[in-house]
Amino acid sequence: MKQFFRYTLFLVIALGVLSCEEEESLLPESVITVVETHHSELDQWIFDTFTQPYNIEIKWKWDDGEVDNNFHVIPPQKEKAEAFLKALLEIWIKPYEAEAGTEFIKTYSPKLIFLVGTPQYNADGTMTVGLAEGGRKVTVFDVNSFNPTDLQSMTKAFHTMHHEFAHIMHQKVMFSTDFKEVCKGDYTGAWYNVDELTANIKGFITPYSMSKDVEDWVEIVAAILTHVKDSNTPSEYEAPVYDNMGAAQFDEKGVMIFEKKQMSEWTYRIHNIGIGAIEHEGKLVLVQHPDAVEGRSKLLTKLNMVQNYYQRVWNIDLIQLQKRIENSAIKLIEENKETTDDE
Repeated sequence: MKQFFRYTLFLVIALGVLSCEEEESLLPESVITVVETHHSELDQWIFDTFTQPYNIEIKWKWDDGEVDNNFHVIPPQKEKAEAFLKALLEIWIKPYEAEAGTEFIKTYSPKLIFLVGTPQYNADGTMTVGLAEGGRKVTVFDVNSFNPTDLQSMTKAFHTMHHEFAHIMHQKVMFSTDFKEVCKGDYTGAWYNVDELTANIKGFITPYSMSKDVEDWVEIVAAILTHVKDSNTPSEYEAPVYDNMGAAQFDEKGVMIFEKKQMSEWTYRIHNIGIGAIEHEGKLVLVQHPDAVEGRSKLLTKLNMVQNYYQRVWNIDLIQLQKRIENSAIKLIEENKETTDDE
């Protein structure tokens, strides 16, 4: 037994000596490989344009830690991400900065904006195009469909951005609970089964507004800020004539009375809430929905609440901000079209 112990001890000592000798003969180079992340011109532009002046981190390369892995989404194409970010600067950051100041953007803008190439498709058949998380992060989906020369595409994309930023604003300072009372009882989880006319006559700007009061609030903000087709340039419209209660007026033949009015595109849209066409005796005639008077009154009440909140809490005139956004968007689209034509 003692002999066996000595042999075992000798073997251990020998292995120790051998390991020391091997350690002394190791190569001087590290066996750990460090992969350096490629820092492109776009990454440098992002740092110089967003991160350094505004404390905003932009992520456009894939990072599965930033998305819900229960959904199948893909990263954006580089050229689409670049086009979206250039628009983000011109028609989101700069107008807010001009209206509210640089410190406002640095203080309240999301600290992280994460871009995703495709929408997030949900089990109920809807799709998510934006998320705001805790006032710190905004995720923008469907970037690969962004077209910098198309007004509709730009409006859709920045409706999402204005919607999510409005969430951050009310997360910082909550709006009055009186807002929810205006349309109490009409909020529904099945909003996706509601068409826009029905939503309007119930006092909502979009069907999605009906999902809950905070979505109602931010949809109003986004609707105001994304009307960029001559919305601030008064044009002549044939507008329905209302009485003092908001009921449309008809002549002795039952035909709705119109008059020419100078108004903006946004004002015209709100003015026509609840007006639709039906077939009567083989012809399409315009009528006012029976619930339109009440619905339009509710919507106007909420519009005033939203605008007063932004003026009082943030010293922001939403209509003036919308004018800045409109002018910037139209200018950017023209520049992008010229660039496309030159290529």
